[in-house]
Amino acid sequence: MEENYGKIVSNIRIAKGVPIGKLISGICSRTAYGNFVMNRTRTSVDNFMKLLAKLHVSYTEFKYIANGFETDYEQQFVMDLQKAIAQNDLEQLDALLQRVLNYSAIYENDEKYQHLAWITQLTIDKMKGVQLDENVRQKVANYLIKCETWTHYELMMFNNAMFAFSLDQIRAFREKVIHNLEKYQNLRVYGSESFRVLINMLMVFIENQSYRDIRIMMGLINNYQLNEDMLFEKTLRLYFTGILDLINQKIPAGLTKVEQAFEVLSILNAKDYHQNLKQYLKQIILKYDLDIKA
Repeated sequence: MEENYGKIVSNIRIAKGVPIGKLISGICSRTAYGNFVMNRTRTSVDNFMKLLAKLHVSYTEFKYIANGFETDYEQQFVMDLQKAIAQNDLEQLDALLQRVLNYSAIYENDEKYQHLAWITQLTIDKMKGVQLDENVRQKVANYLIKCETWTHYELMMFNNAMFAFSLDQIRAFREKVIHNLEKYQNLRVYGSESFRVLINMLMVFIENQSYRDIRIMMGLINNYQLNEDMLFEKTLRLYFTGILDLINQKIPAGLTKVEQAFEVLSILNAKDYHQNLKQYLKQIILKYDLDIKA
C-alpha cells in the first residue's frame, strides 16, 4: 500500500501548530495542498522538500515518522541479521530468509528484498559450513561491480557479504569503500556503518595474514574521524590496535589495549561483541602462534 505522505505532512503541521497559510506560502495553492493531503494528487519533490523545510523536519526524520517511529525495513532486517550472526542462531537466520523471500514475492518490483535474501542465504551457507551458493554469490558481486559509485546501500550489502569474496575482489572493492568514506563519514548513522566496514575488511586480511593489506587498512582506520559520541567505534579501534601490537610481538602493549577495550565493552553492556571479540583473540593467538594465555 502506498504511503499517504500528504496526510503525514498534515499531521506534523497540526502537531506543531503551523497554520496552513504559513506552511504553503510561496510553495503551492491551498487547493493543491488539500489534494496532496487527501491523497488525490502528488506534489513535486521540490515542493515536498520545501514543506519539510518549513516544518523543520529532515527527510530521514520524516521517513522515521512515516514508518511509525521505527527504523525502515532494510535497517531493521540488517540489525536482526547481525544479531542472529552474533548469537550463532541458525534457526533465526532461516526465519529471516523465509520472511524476506515472502516480501520479495509480494513486492516484485522492489529489488531490495531480493538483495537481502541473497545476503541471508550466503550467511546461512557460511554458518552451516557448506559451499556458498555460487549463483547467489555471483549475483551480489555483479550488482556491486556494476555500481560505479556506491551509496550507503551498496556499502551495507558489501559489509554483510564480504566473506563471500576473494581477497582480490575485496581489494578491488576497497577503492569504492574509501570513496564512500569520504562522502559519508560526517553523517553519524552512515559514518558508523562505514567505519565497521573498515574493521571487517581488516579482519579478513588478518585472517589471511596479508600484512601489506593489514597496514593499509589500519592506516585508514587510524585516520578515520570519529565523533566524540562514537565510543563503541573508538573501542573497536583500540581493540584492533592491540591485536596488531600482538601480531607484531608487542605483547604487553597489545594485551593492555585489548583488556582496556574489554573493560569498555563490559561497561557498555555489549555482551555479544565482548564474547565474540574474546573468541577472536583466542583465534589470533593460535593463528599467529603467540605465547599468550587467553
